[in-house]
Amino acid sequence: MRIRSFAACVALGFLVFLIGGLPLVQGKTSAKVAQEKSGQPNVSAGEQKAAEAITSAPDPAAKLKAGAAFIKKYPKSTLRSRVAQALANEIAAVKDAAQKISLSQEYRAIFKEPTDQELIVPVLIDGYRDAKQFDEAFAAGAEFLKSNPDSLYVLVKLMTMGTDQAKQRNGKFVEASLQYGAHAIQLIEAKKTPPGMDDATWKFFESNLPGMYQSMGILNLVKGNRVEGRAWLTKATELAPTDPYNYFLLLDFLDSEYQEAAKRYQSMLSGKAKNDEYPKVMAALDKVIDTLARAIALSEGNAALEQARQQSIKDLETYYKYRHNNSTEGMQQLIDKYKVTAKP
Repeated sequence: MRIRSFAACVALGFLVFLIGGLPLVQGKTSAKVAQEKSGQPNVSAGEQKAAEAITSAPDPAAKLKAGAAFIKKYPKSTLRSRVAQALANEIAAVKDAAQKISLSQEYRAIFKEPTDQELIVPVLIDGYRDAKQFDEAFAAGAEFLKSNPDSLYVLVKLMTMGTDQAKQRNGKFVEASLQYGAHAIQLIEAKKTPPGMDDATWKFFESNLPGMYQSMGILNLVKGNRVEGRAWLTKATELAPTDPYNYFLLLDFLDSEYQEAAKRYQSMLSGKAKNDEYPKVMAALDKVIDTLARAIALSEGNAALEQARQQSIKDLETYYKYRHNNSTEGMQQLIDKYKVTAKP
């Protein structure tokens, strides 16, 4: 008997990469902004008026037009970075995908400094994603990464998008997503904070490492690299031991290992070698049982996982009975052992 496969789990739609949405790119550290405010930068009346024209403009398109006029007239203004950040935020909030793409492209033509591009490229990628123009999104990201290889915002956005597409059985972006994801994780694990990133945003990326590991596991599984996939998912469980998604994913690997071990054992001739192999087969089965119990316990009350949970309960009962002389005695206690108890 085989437990529910990865493909079936994807069909249920319960696999969720932990990073749902990245924070807006911050052009300066919070400390630098505070310093800039306290320093009261010298701003002429003309600059102030031009900046107010941006603020009072009725919509993002009009604000961007006013921003272009500001930059053309005051390219060295001390308000420049604030204007760039504010306009990028305005465009990021646009709901219409086509308009977001168009405004992002206009912005790129106006604000050409590397720090400006860092602000808007993630927004442009989001626009392409929302418009389902995935080729264009990856092309824009790849172009930017040529000169900005350590941009965590772009690296993680592309990995997330590639993972989402892989879960929908589109493997076109798997290789690129694995490359981007591996580099993003390398930067975070090495604690290479990008210039200008504030502490809160850096901590956001650090806290989402388990989700990145999970994404790398999914991508490797889709690629067919089961060894790498299992390794990444195991890391994810170590950093996020109460996340049931990782255990549901790991089940596919562990059950395959058990099935292969069982077939190998059954094909062996009776004798010492076969006797020595039996404990290994049972150890592989025990891993499956233990992981099923964890997934069931941790997914209790999760509506998105309920269907997978119910199937796993049936799978656990079948395996547990086989391992314990057709008895389920102790099975519930095993599940309860992995439930997360509320802290007093």
